[in-house]
Amino acid sequence: MGEIRIGLVGLGIHGLRYARHLAAGEVGGATLAAVCRRDRACGESVARDLGTEFTEDYRRILSDPSIDAVVFAVPCDLHATLVPEALQAGKALLVEKPLAPDAAAAAKILRAAGAASRIAMVAQTLRYNSVVRTIRERRQALGTFRFVALSQRFEPSGRVWLDEPAAGGILRNTGVHSFDLIRHLTGLEVEKVNCSARRIVTRKTEDSFCAVLELSGGVLAAVDNSRATASRSGRIDLVGEAGQLCGDHAHHRLVEIRGTEWRNLELPPPVPTVRECLSDFVRAVRGECPVPIPLLEGLRAVEIVDACRASAETGLPRAVSRGVF
Repeated sequence: MGEIRIGLVGLGIHGLRYARHLAAGEVGGATLAAVCRRDRACGESVARDLGTEFTEDYRRILSDPSIDAVVFAVPCDLHATLVPEALQAGKALLVEKPLAPDAAAAAKILRAAGAASRIAMVAQTLRYNSVVRTIRERRQALGTFRFVALSQRFEPSGRVWLDEPAAGGILRNTGVHSFDLIRHLTGLEVEKVNCSARRIVTRKTEDSFCAVLELSGGVLAAVDNSRATASRSGRIDLVGEAGQLCGDHAHHRLVEIRGTEWRNLELPPPVPTVRECLSDFVRAVRGECPVPIPLLEGLRAVEIVDACRASAETGLPRAVSRGVF
């Protein structure tokens, strides 16, 4: 198979990461064929810098028979419309997290993917972080899981849409990473949540939350996120009967604790997670591996987001409703 020609829809801060990795030739077996942004002047300027084609109408990318695959890096409230169109156009698809603003929209996307029978992957890019990968590789040595804790801290964001109720809020856009990692690192499902959320810097959506999650097998997890501080961190604590793995994915650190002793673990070098995710996607499109993160994984994370949002709004615990596909 020749090079996979990829069209990119969305050239914001995150979309530019995809564009630059592809344009720089950092994703083996793939090339950037075209980019799309609603802001024509900005989009044309970026396209010139990257040496690729520009269009302000995403449908031109979907209708171009020379383009094999599409990456969507747009606000998640657009996914339920764009993703089925791309699948019906016969394109392989990589869609940024969260898969959708809520589980109902995510389920619609899964039904469209099932009907189209195309390669479709959700970009839960934090799975490719070197600390996360090492924790997953070493998790069996901890024995039976006893407790999980994930904590993320970020600076306030200048992206206006992150404070719009239709697509924004920290639960959807940052918490979804933590919820996905709990399932990815433990292999357990989240059954019930109890969540509180606050608006500190934002005006319309939450920018801080704290949640207690009940996992299958009786394991508890704690997740807290804040986008209201002049600092950044990404703590992950995986606690088992035989010890603990305590890491920080933002600062590239990992410690193993046994009894009262701890030791720093050697880590592989940090990697650009978007590049790694793209590379996996391209391998799947080329038939070299199964889809690494199927859309169902994106739905499961959004279902946890839904339960946390409902719990925060009502002040009551909420069960996680899981759709069957």
